[in-house]
Amino acid sequence: MYIPKRKPAVPIPASAFEASSETTVTWLSGAGFLVNCRGTCLLIDPVLTKDPKDSSRSEAGLPLKVDFPILADAIPAHCHVLYTHADADHLGPVTAQTLAKKKIPMTGTLAVFERLARLGVPPEQIEVLRTEETMEIDGIRIESTLADHPWQLIDLKRGGRPYRLGDCCGFILNTPDGRIYFPGDTRLMEQHYRIRDIDLLALDVSTCEYHLGHTSAVILANQFPSAYLMPFHYGTYDCPEIAAHRGEPEDVYPKITKSDKRGLILAPGEPFVFSKRLPV
Repeated sequence: MYIPKRKPAVPIPASAFEASSETTVTWLSGAGFLVNCRGTCLLIDPVLTKDPKDSSRSEAGLPLKVDFPILADAIPAHCHVLYTHADADHLGPVTAQTLAKKKIPMTGTLAVFERLARLGVPPEQIEVLRTEETMEIDGIRIESTLADHPWQLIDLKRGGRPYRLGDCCGFILNTPDGRIYFPGDTRLMEQHYRIRDIDLLALDVSTCEYHLGHTSAVILANQFPSAYLMPFHYGTYDCPEIAAHRGEPEDVYPKITKSDKRGLILAPGEPFVFSKRLPV
């Protein structure tokens, strides 16, 4: 497998959180994203804190290949956090506690609520959004989509009870500039085939059997032939023995329709201004 040399992280300035006339999507590394929709700032699955005892590792204990483009204590208080599920590489515990001190509201499934509450996040800062329900944040309609991610079946002794249906989710953001889909960690499901009119897809390019895997990543990407593709779950953690963090967009893109025009490969922190979808 060819593993290209990646660009270093681009520091995210304070201006990235200011009001504008457009929507910008930024990969934060790992599985995290920042969306600034005309001044409404949403963080999806942010993990933005290093291990205080070892700066070469993330707060989840994973060895880092790249620096974070921004740290949790630099996130402004007017943001809102969306969590797809409660794993530490998506719901960074120290990041969540840091953001909670700024009184930043957080949203996720009931399993996410329980995890945040155990971390000490005040319940009034947490909103439960069940799968296949919707909510609105400053004019952005958010759809919670189904996800199937029982990764604990790999090692029940270590992982404990597998995630059940409803513990994990994805999000579709309906913005004035188009529909953005963050599937989260999930195997391909029948319900995913019913989703339509996606303009930007966050694409999981890991090789884990409890994620999309490369075959299903190609299938999902080809379902939205005019959507930009923004890959995640690659190039962040130096642990090739863990399939969830192993994979490259270059291994998937050649099999995806028109990936030369719509497949993005950005550095962490590098903004992508999202306005119109590509022509079919």
